Amino acid sequence: MDANLDIELRDAFLLEAGDLLQRLNEQLIELEGSPHDSELLNAVFRVFHTVKGGAGFLAVDPMVQLCHCAEELLNDARNARVVLDATHMDALLETLDLLNVMMEQLASSVPMAPPPETLLHRLHPPAHAKAAQPAKAIDPIEAEFEAILDQQRAHPKTEEPSHIDDSEFEALLDNLYGQGGAPGALPSASKDNHEIGEDEFEALLDNLHGKGAAPGGVATPVASAPAPAAAEPARAAAAPKPQAENTVRVDTARLDTLVSRAGELVLLRNRLLSLAARSEHEALSNMAGDLDRVSDDLQNAVLGMRMQPVGRLFQRFPRIVRDLARQLGKEIELIQEGEDTNLDRSLVEALADPLVHLLRNAVDHGLEDPAGRDRAGKPRKGKVRLSASQRGERIVISVSDDGRGMDPEVLRRKAIEKGIIDATQAARLSEVECYELIFRPGFSTAAQISDISGRGVGMDVVKTRVAELGGTLQVHSRLGHGSTLELTVPLTLAILRVLMVRSGDRLFALPLGNVSEVFELNPQHDHMLDGRRVAAHRGRALVLGDLGTWAGVKESSGSHVVVLHVGHMHLGCLVHEVLGREDVMVKPLGPLFEGIPGVAGATVTGDGRLALVLDLAALSQEGGPLLPSLKVPA
Repeated sequence: MDANLDIELRDAFLLEAGDLLQRLNEQLIELEGSPHDSELLNAVFRVFHTVKGGAGFLAVDPMVQLCHCAEELLNDARNARVVLDATHMDALLETLDLLNVMMEQLASSVPMAPPPETLLHRLHPPAHAKAAQPAKAIDPIEAEFEAILDQQRAHPKTEEPSHIDDSEFEALLDNLYGQGGAPGALPSASKDNHEIGEDEFEALLDNLHGKGAAPGGVATPVASAPAPAAAEPARAAAAPKPQAENTVRVDTARLDTLVSRAGELVLLRNRLLSLAARSEHEALSNMAGDLDRVSDDLQNAVLGMRMQPVGRLFQRFPRIVRDLARQLGKEIELIQEGEDTNLDRSLVEALADPLVHLLRNAVDHGLEDPAGRDRAGKPRKGKVRLSASQRGERIVISVSDDGRGMDPEVLRRKAIEKGIIDATQAARLSEVECYELIFRPGFSTAAQISDISGRGVGMDVVKTRVAELGGTLQVHSRLGHGSTLELTVPLTLAILRVLMVRSGDRLFALPLGNVSEVFELNPQHDHMLDGRRVAAHRGRALVLGDLGTWAGVKESSGSHVVVLHVGHMHLGCLVHEVLGREDVMVKPLGPLFEGIPGVAGATVTGDGRLALVLDLAALSQEGGPLLPSLKVPA
């Protein structure tokens, strides 16, 4: 086989099989809850059967062997010889994991080892575990076809394949269906004559496809005159044309290039709008308005091409929750909502790890074990709800449970014990601020350290990653009833909507998704607390950070405060002037600026000036420029 063709076939198989295996994870979890669902059983069986067929064509024997054993188990379940239980599902899920590893090895041309014998043995149910019910009826055509294939595999021939004549084919049909009983069989009188009439041919088509339903056929009127000979070409012309493909796969690199060019157009649009606003030329203003509308449409269309349903992200989580529940001895139902909510493809993978942490936290810390739920008067099976929705230009993903909830007093005590805050600071915390202690580095309420939780790193990692994506985190809890962690991120990272501000003679772009509000600082509300500069705002102390000090501006602190919501924190950023909102394309600054904390890139403003796009997650780190460290007494 030609090498290029071989690679094309391999890539096509990887693409098709990858889609099937991705969905299979969720199907297996559904099957564990409904082991007698014949439609689901058949769907799972077909996935392994299809992957085995493709792997066999490419001569990938380890994959063929593994899929075949999974098929055997599922076929026993389809024929009521075995009822799938948790042990069987463990083996099938492990099979899926190994298949995914083999897919990666095939894509990288890495030698593939045979599947472990222990796994193959687990896929064969023991004889005593098989149900006593009789096997379901098997299609004789399929059985005969499989027998022929097995015979060919056992006795391969090197010569040209032979053909069976009409009499042998008729004998095969008679053997399967009985004398003259094959579908579409002709009356016995016509068998002796190899030529059949038009009426007999039409009857054969009707028998095979249904009355008037033959491919290219035309419904026969109740009473009609014989069709003229000229009608034959018309009948042929009426045959339906193959439907054209309405989708096309595009390499992601090309798509990213298109998005980048659309971003460049947005920058040019901004500059033209700025020029038109300063000009009295009516034609220029009209042209700028037209370009504004066209560029908006193009930008939305291009960004829409990058969107993927969040369900592609969610479909990996039922397996994670199921494995955790088995490991912890808990009964858990995972409810997913809003899977059709669209999200930028770059965020789909970026949110995977944070959401895994949130789900693990809900399963381990949030939900009680069955005995504990019995004592609390709750159903033994706990519920974890994973939902997604769009609010304006933000995507909101929440993880909630109906477990024990959080106790603010316990959180205060743990924070003091670990030296995160002192007793005086803890006493001043509101209930919501107590919940946010779970995001502090090193904080944990777990009584024992395990491989699931209790090391005090998971939720801190979540906060950092979400903040890097320009997202926010909020915690809601009710003791005895459960908790909800709500994560919000921008709809897309390709085109960034920012708030332009000035500090001294320098321009900065703050991601608008992190901006809550803007106000002018009253000197009477400016105080020092625990070594930090704070402002009394809306009944609480708002930590202030001076952007000009970080940027080396020699002028005095600004009097305008931009309230930022970064991760789970609220803090105020002092600037000299707030200029307004813009849509910008972030450009990297090159190797000279690599490693500088707080700078995400640069952009060009509408009037042609350069503005730094700030990385607020880095600037607002504990002990960073905008958030000095707390002075905790020794």
